[in-house]
Amino acid sequence: MYNFNLAKKKYSIILFLLFLCHISNGQEQSVEKFEYVVSLIDSSEKIKEGKKELLLKAFAESDYITNDSLHNEAIYKLSTSFFSLRDSFNFKKINKIGIKLSEDLKDTATLANHYWDLGAFYKRHQQVDSAYISYDISQKLHKKIGKSSIAGRLLLRMARIEKDVKDYTGSEITTTNAIKIFEPLNDYKNLYNCYNNLGIVFNNLEEYGKAIKYHHDALGILSEIEDHNNDIKKAISLNNIGIVYQNLNNHEEAINIYNEALKNDSLPIKNIRLYATLIDNLAYSKFKLNDFKDLPDLFYKALHIRDSLDTPAGIVINKLHLSEYYWKLNDTLKSYQYAIEGRNLAKKVESNDHLLDLYKLLSEIEPKNASEHLRSYIRLTDSLTKVERSTRDKFTRIKFETDQYITKNKKLSDQINWIVAISTIIIFFAFLIYIITQQRTRNKELEMEQQQQRANEEIYNLMIDQQDKIEEGRKREKERISLELHDGILGRLFGTRLSLGSLNAKNDDDSKKIRQQYINELQSIEEEVRNISHELGLDNFDKSTSYSTMITNLLEEQSKITNFKYQIEDDDRIVWTDIPGHIKINIYRIIQESIQNINKYAQAENVILDFKKNDNRIILTIKDDGVGFDQDKRSSGIGLKNMKSRVALLHGQFTINSIPGKGTSISVDVPMT
Repeated sequence: MYNFNLAKKKYSIILFLLFLCHISNGQEQSVEKFEYVVSLIDSSEKIKEGKKELLLKAFAESDYITNDSLHNEAIYKLSTSFFSLRDSFNFKKINKIGIKLSEDLKDTATLANHYWDLGAFYKRHQQVDSAYISYDISQKLHKKIGKSSIAGRLLLRMARIEKDVKDYTGSEITTTNAIKIFEPLNDYKNLYNCYNNLGIVFNNLEEYGKAIKYHHDALGILSEIEDHNNDIKKAISLNNIGIVYQNLNNHEEAINIYNEALKNDSLPIKNIRLYATLIDNLAYSKFKLNDFKDLPDLFYKALHIRDSLDTPAGIVINKLHLSEYYWKLNDTLKSYQYAIEGRNLAKKVESNDHLLDLYKLLSEIEPKNASEHLRSYIRLTDSLTKVERSTRDKFTRIKFETDQYITKNKKLSDQINWIVAISTIIIFFAFLIYIITQQRTRNKELEMEQQQQRANEEIYNLMIDQQDKIEEGRKREKERISLELHDGILGRLFGTRLSLGSLNAKNDDDSKKIRQQYINELQSIEEEVRNISHELGLDNFDKSTSYSTMITNLLEEQSKITNFKYQIEDDDRIVWTDIPGHIKINIYRIIQESIQNINKYAQAENVILDFKKNDNRIILTIKDDGVGFDQDKRSSGIGLKNMKSRVALLHGQFTINSIPGKGTSISVDVPMT
């Protein structure tokens, strides 16, 4: 019984191990598919043609990555690849999938990166409000997972957007928050960017002293940065300082600053756009000082560079400056021409600050249409004021709503955690109930098996009792016959012999000879009957013959069904009376099941039953010369399963060998105790 339960446990363990192997195999396949997708993405970066097609193939293959974490990583790589490819449709599509997947997996790091990319996408397409929202979500998520440096960089991006929409106070606050992150980290590169942004903000707020201070702070921190582009950063800061001095109408200092920046001979190579800006700004300050040396050549040089670079905003500024220059020289035609060209381009690219300057200049150049130009100026000013106010309000609302979003997500996360906790408890108790139910079922099965074992033993004992009664009847019958022979036949024969002896009066030789023959014959009969009597009377009954008789009777009865011949080879060393009853009944049932199978399927003519004793074990072999079967094609039937189960109960071994056309051999090896 214990062995049967052990077998069930072993079977469960095997199933569990197979399940683990299946999971392991699935994981390996998922890793292989992930590596294949990554290889496709990497390959797309090395080719010029067919990038999109290769990335779309990688996206299709990513659906077969069953591991959620690897799938999420693959989706992120695809999203960034389509962003780099400037494929807006596929970027938005895959970025949305990535956000949903990261939220489901609670992968905060990847979710934060997805929102960062989304913010950059919106900024690229001038959708600054959407960019701001995405950056804000991303920086809060990065801050949540301890990536403060990235959170600071995103705050700086938000501050620049606020500056661009003229929310200067908001930009100042956001930049200051970024500085608080970068200072403890000694992140000088980003501190430079923060100070530079603050300098621009305070310049626009007309707080020129603070503007110059922060630009000098930015210059001062460059010595802490190991970057081959430090000379470019220095030129940028000098240009910004020059603009502050221009706003202060200190054009002499502005010219000195611009000339210092232009001493960098690498500018035309490293950053020609900045080079054009410095030339234009230098020319404008010279113009303001009525220093017309190198003018208008410097203006045209800057314009030529900007035309070649196709930078509309820079071209607008250049044409504004040229218009002012020619207006100063009283060349109304050229002044008007550049003003109109600048106005049209400014409208097209929405360079509104310079468009206002052009409207004001046109009102002076073209007095007859001055009122129209001034009305356009006023309309644009009012419109920009409304937009700026609306944008500031929107950004304030965005910050509030983003905080609400984070709070809502936290509440949802808390709710999910509660749901998970409650679900875990419910699952635990359900599992506990399942275990208890299973244990009760096992106990019932164990009880039923024990009852079956007791029933088998009772059946066996009844069979033994029945066989004993039969043998007892035989014994009594033999005793009766023995008594009858001894007391009846022998007595009568003895009397006859005596009578013949007493009547032996005739003494002729023939009579004596005949009488002596009768007497000898009678003595022979007497001796034979005595021997029979003694044999019948001997108590040579061996109870061990009863079990063997049961086996013989079983084969005798079964052989009549299909007329097979049988042979039983018993081992005298096996004393069946010493073998426990549960072993004998199970061996009997195994023989019974095997013989029934022979009758059903084997078409055998000869059956051999062979018992052998090997150490303290009984080895039973059942052979037939029937049709046999293919063991690879035929699964075990109920009969074979029952035989195997009985052998397992006896802690034994069961083997079967069969070859089509050559019969079947079953071997049972069980302990004797």
